[in-house]
Amino acid sequence: MAIDLEAIRQKHEEISKGPGGSGDFSIDNFLQLQEGSNVVRILPGKDEDTEFYAETKIHRISFPSSQDGLTVGKIRNVHCRQVHGEKCPICELYYGLWKTGVQTDEELARRIKGRARYYLNAVERDTGKVKILSIGIMIFQKLLNTILDEDYGDITDLKNGHDFKIVKIMDGQFPKYDQSQARPKPTEAGSKAEIAEWMDSLHDVQALVKKEGYEDVLGVAEELTPPSMSSKPYAQTSEAEGSDSEFLNKMQS
Repeated sequence: MAIDLEAIRQKHEEISKGPGGSGDFSIDNFLQLQEGSNVVRILPGKDEDTEFYAETKIHRISFPSSQDGLTVGKIRNVHCRQVHGEKCPICELYYGLWKTGVQTDEELARRIKGRARYYLNAVERDTGKVKILSIGIMIFQKLLNTILDEDYGDITDLKNGHDFKIVKIMDGQFPKYDQSQARPKPTEAGSKAEIAEWMDSLHDVQALVKKEGYEDVLGVAEELTPPSMSSKPYAQTSEAEGSDSEFLNKMQS
């Protein structure tokens, strides 16, 4: 499959500006990045009409424990409805929290902020198996930068593409991936038999982009709404919907 460079270029510009196969999505089918080097081969889409990645945005919601109100209890990942062009009550709560002037509300806003997530099919070189690679915007932008670099080009090409080395370094509790890069030498992805097997084993990553029900997401937003909110923002779309940057630097201060 020839990659659509214009589509990649548009996605790269969008990110730079800032704000089938198996249907089994069990944890075993996700690539578990280990600390250190993780070498993978990103696979193309199953045909010319299918992107090699799926894109979503996740609100990671942590609810306090009912025992003391402070300890983190259950954690839930909520797919942002804006990805589907629909109203997202959690996004509207996010913008509303910045307007109260309460520091704890701003901290809550940062915690529930939607964060981009990308799903790709990748061969895990250590095992030779096709896994679902779930990555954030930093690694994804590195992939796009590499594809747009004329010294590399389409790294998903099965004949002349490049393996990609994801370097995971823990900085306290948080991983850093800034040393990740494509291997400089182009190589065939594998033998003809291996490639045929891999392409038959592609996971339907587009199916991972869940469309959450409005009432369900509204219920989560209402559970999170602090007493300091003078009114609930869910009934109307925020004027800044789609913008972010710490809510436009706290509404330009």
